[in-house]
Amino acid sequence: MRTAKHCASSPAAPDSDEGASPDELLREIARLKAMLDTNSDWIWEVDAQGRYTYASRHVMALLGYEPHEMLGRTPFDFMPPDEAARIGAIFGGIAAEKRAFAGLINRNRHRDGRIVVLETSGIPLLAKDGTLLGYRGIDRDVTARDAEHARLHDLARRDDLTQLGNRLALRERLIAWLDAPVAGAECLVILLDFDLFKTVNDTLGHKAGDALLAQAARRLDRATAAQAARTFRLGGDEFVVVAEVDGTDARRRVVTAIEQCFLEPFDLDGSLLCISASLGVATCRDGGDAPDQETPETVLARADEALYRAKDLRSQNPPRPHNPREAGDGSAGLSDRGASASRR
Repeated sequence: MRTAKHCASSPAAPDSDEGASPDELLREIARLKAMLDTNSDWIWEVDAQGRYTYASRHVMALLGYEPHEMLGRTPFDFMPPDEAARIGAIFGGIAAEKRAFAGLINRNRHRDGRIVVLETSGIPLLAKDGTLLGYRGIDRDVTARDAEHARLHDLARRDDLTQLGNRLALRERLIAWLDAPVAGAECLVILLDFDLFKTVNDTLGHKAGDALLAQAARRLDRATAAQAARTFRLGGDEFVVVAEVDGTDARRRVVTAIEQCFLEPFDLDGSLLCISASLGVATCRDGGDAPDQETPETVLARADEALYRAKDLRSQNPPRPHNPREAGDGSAGLSDRGASASRR
């Protein structure tokens, strides 16, 4: 293994052919060093303890440090603590098996404080007896690619109209809870839709209907976030609230927060509209004899059944969307005409 001082200044000399002059060897070393220093990737070596013994000059462009400043330090010294722990565990397993690796994504802190995402690949350096001497590898900056991937990931899980999580995001949230439920808590799933929303579209137009959905989504998002819950839009006028609760009181607070979103009229381009919503409530792992077979679809099916039971009850005294100004005092009808949500 080369000394740190030597590695900081030049790469290893190539095997020489007999008869090569010292000048020829020096020119070859200079040529290789120039290739390393102008490479668009950062080339490095670490010893068996993970300490840098060589760093090409491109580290300056990636992390803001001179090559000699890297020597004797480990990659984990340049990562946030949580990332250092994550990558340390992964690399520990790789080194234990003395195997090569490729495409290891890791977050690093630049000298100026910003986060740089690197893609790291390396091969083991072994002694003749198989002892691990260290690793040689390359790093490339994939910060922009990672940001674009994150943006596309978010877009695929976001509803265009309301900016809430969509059906895919909801499914992933439910799967996460079903795979790792929290002891002493239950996952509350509340499906809601607006009563007679079709009437709004038919009488005021789809533009007004979209405005109503967007306003309601903002109210629901704020109200449920205050209860450590999250609102998703399934499509049309159907929304789902997912909350982790630890008892009846917590459940009641979440339901009340949803109900209060419909106590005030919605402003549709200067026209005030009162509308109600019906709720269907279910909980994860409350599916009878086979809780281990619970899926997002079975949970939502139970919430859907509860929603339609609530709608059946509401149909006995159906609400209608209305303008509170037409009711006389700007607030009449908010409760007695069904502006508060019904639930089952």
